[in-house]
Amino acid sequence: MNPKAYIGTANGGWVDECQFLNTLENVIDERITSKRQGSYTYSLYTGGVSLISKKVGEEAVEVAVAAMAGDRDWVIRESADLIYHLLVLLRAMGLSLSDVCRELRRRHEGG
Repeated sequence: MNPKAYIGTANGGWVDECQFLNTLENVIDERITSKRQGSYTYSLYTGGVSLISKKVGEEAVEVAVAAMAGDRDWVIRESADLIYHLLVLLRAMGLSLSDVCRELRRRHEGG
C-alpha cells in the first residue's frame, strides 16, 4: 500500500491529495462567512460547538464500526465524514487544520 497518494495536476506535476483539505477548509469558511442559507455546513455551524461535537463523536464511532467490520471502503467514507465534521468543529472554535498540523509536527520533533 502506498502511504502517500498523489494526483496529477493540470501542468503535469504531482500534488499530495491531502492538500485538498486546505481547499475544503476554505469552502467551509466561505459557507460560514457568507451565511449561505440551505447549506449543511452553515446550519451545522449555527448549531454550535455542542451540536458539531456530537456529530464528530457519531462519525468517529462510525469509523470504528466500519473498521471492526473490516470494510475498507466504508472506513474511507466514514473517515471523510469525520474529517469534514472535525474541520467544521475546528472552525467553530476559531482553530484550523494548521493548528492541528503544528501540534503533530511538534510531537514528531519531540516537543
